[in-house]
Amino acid sequence: MMGVRMRVVGLAALLLATGCTAAPGSYEHEFNTKGCGPVTYADVRGQPPAYGAVQLARFPNDHAMCAGRWVPGADDWLVPQGMTIADGTAYVAGFDGTQMGRHRLCTMQSMELKTGEPITSRYPVRGRVGPRLPTDCRHGGGVVADEHGVWLAETQRLWLLDPDTLKPTRGWALAEPVRGSFAVFGRDGRLGLGRFRAENPARLWWFDVDAMLASSAYELDEGDAMDAVRIPPDTQGALWAELGGVGPGLWLARSNTTCGVLVGPDGRSRSFVPGAEGMALTGPNQLWVVSESGSRLYQEKGRPMTPMLARFDTSDMKRWAEPRCDP
Repeated sequence: MMGVRMRVVGLAALLLATGCTAAPGSYEHEFNTKGCGPVTYADVRGQPPAYGAVQLARFPNDHAMCAGRWVPGADDWLVPQGMTIADGTAYVAGFDGTQMGRHRLCTMQSMELKTGEPITSRYPVRGRVGPRLPTDCRHGGGVVADEHGVWLAETQRLWLLDPDTLKPTRGWALAEPVRGSFAVFGRDGRLGLGRFRAENPARLWWFDVDAMLASSAYELDEGDAMDAVRIPPDTQGALWAELGGVGPGLWLARSNTTCGVLVGPDGRSRSFVPGAEGMALTGPNQLWVVSESGSRLYQEKGRPMTPMLARFDTSDMKRWAEPRCDP
């Protein structure tokens, strides 16, 4: 099911973005393409933030953005990073934007996707890796789910969480060069862990989930991987899917807080929501993505206002515009 189990479905250039090269108005026609969007600020469900602009930023291909959600905790400096969706519940990982470096502990929460209402939250996320002393998750970046539970990836560790309590039930350490900047389920249920690099190509490693769970080992290195693939710089999220007749294959979200690019298995790059990270599907061509650009941390730095969760209709993916910026 698009590489995700447990009926789990896993969920740009701007006119004012400084990182873009196009002149204002030079691609205004791309904003007027037929589609379900663009979504307005008033259309976004959930508790709206008390900060930032009250108008969403425009970007090429926002004609396909059909819905948006605010994530609970936005006013408390939550910076969302990873996301997946299971049976109508969105699981969102992030960090506290008031903290720096190693003090950016993971926040993990579940919310009703339909309404944006919170269900459960956990902060900090603390667990054991094998016989080691309990430790806190830091800067959780990847979230996926299957019949075993919710998987939360961070830079140096991988956690399996109970989907109801969000409490870790098992943990693995990640040995260099393997890193968990983001996570994805691939074909045949393989678990992919990807490494973020801002300037140089990186890698994504594929692991056998059944073998991991059957083993008593609590460390994963590249020797444990079934395979590895090169990925472009600035990759922040991934999804194995068929979108708009393209694929099935690996889709990659490349971004910074002013620019979003969606790279398809056909090798094409398309404009995407700024700050795009984790992605998930809730049905054919119903693509959800989490964006960090609308968080308080980045709004105070003048970044584009975006919904924290956004749903795109990808049925016309083959006609999506190319990016006008590069992360």
